[in-house]
Amino acid sequence: MKLLFLVPYYPQTNYLFSGIFNERSAYALSEFCDRVEVMVPRPYAPPLLSGLSPRWKIYRHISRHEMRNGISVHRPCYLQVPHLGGAFWIDPGLFFWLRPAARKLHQRVGFDAIISFDLVGVGGLAWRLGRDLGIPASGWSIGGDVRFAPNSSYTCVLLRAIKNLDLVFYQSQELLEKAAELSGLSPEQMSKDQHVVLPRGIPNPPLLAKAELRDRIRAEWDATQDRIVVLNIGRVVRDKGIFELVDAMSLVTARNPRVICVSIGSNPALDETRLVESKLNEISHLKERFKMLPSCSPDKVWEYLCAADIFAFPSHEEGMPNSLLEAMAMGVPSIAFAIPPVLEIEAATGGLVTVPAFDSALFAEEILRLSASPDERARIGEQGRNRVMEGFMVRKNMAQAVQRLGEVIRKRVRTGQQIARAATTAALDQN
Repeated sequence: MKLLFLVPYYPQTNYLFSGIFNERSAYALSEFCDRVEVMVPRPYAPPLLSGLSPRWKIYRHISRHEMRNGISVHRPCYLQVPHLGGAFWIDPGLFFWLRPAARKLHQRVGFDAIISFDLVGVGGLAWRLGRDLGIPASGWSIGGDVRFAPNSSYTCVLLRAIKNLDLVFYQSQELLEKAAELSGLSPEQMSKDQHVVLPRGIPNPPLLAKAELRDRIRAEWDATQDRIVVLNIGRVVRDKGIFELVDAMSLVTARNPRVICVSIGSNPALDETRLVESKLNEISHLKERFKMLPSCSPDKVWEYLCAADIFAFPSHEEGMPNSLLEAMAMGVPSIAFAIPPVLEIEAATGGLVTVPAFDSALFAEEILRLSASPDERARIGEQGRNRVMEGFMVRKNMAQAVQRLGEVIRKRVRTGQQIARAATTAALDQN
């Protein structure tokens, strides 16, 4: 199978970690396809604007084509007028501008199908290109693309994608339910042949010298071996539960000073780091026990997980929490708010501790409980690892996606053959 892979974000020189999970999925897909080529829409940046705005300057210097680890990445540009008709530019407008590049690429490669990640960001482009090129098109709901208000113009983009894509994947059952609700249907009314719940998944954890890394990284954090390290990885924003985590750790450290928290992902220019620091300054017993570190490369995340005793995931809303999956895959016992995708991961396996959303007091109680029980931490960590390895690995799940897409291709071929035979029979009958 030759696959055209459409994504709104993909790593590039100025933002190496932007769209990193899209890149990981592309690698996994390439194992099961004869060829995978990536297309990433790039906003056109006029020279004058690129000199005035840092963001447009970045757009201006993005390469139109590059090879990244053996995968060809194309970034054709399209016109976008900021703050005006946003939904138009990412649906018919995007198709209008990118159709020539897609046609030219298809003539050279001969794609069998299209797969896209983000039903709103590139879902409209996917189904429109599918019709234009005469090949099946599929899309993947990642989370935020089904969380618009019913009267939003972006919801119209979503509903057109859901209706016209040949196959739609959802990272969780919750996302399918939200898409059904916006469509005015019950989840049971969504065709199981067209709508499939399938997480994108995460890569296998690398083989690491865990004991050595644990000692080195904890030394960097000034965390002696008698300390219990609670690790949090994610953007420092309200929706990720950073303020609930601060409240929980305030309660924890007041009762057990041996517990410290390390939060990784700070970017003061783009997040709420300053507000969190201000809050920490108001809590004297917590200030020295709550460290905020900058965001890091994906490879570094695995190393940091080696140093953790507990992973804290207080996010309020997720499509599918990859950082939580990575922690569980490394055998780190994890505590999370009981939002729908978290409950889908836990699935009554005992591999994850869940707490009602926004309840910092109960979150603190679970941290204290696990801090006092190394055996319980080991049990939860092992069960969590088994759960993730069973159903949330990117290689396994991309193989399933390719298989389902292959079935769509074969069905379309059979339908075409049936139509051709019927036309031939009708012509013979007339003669």
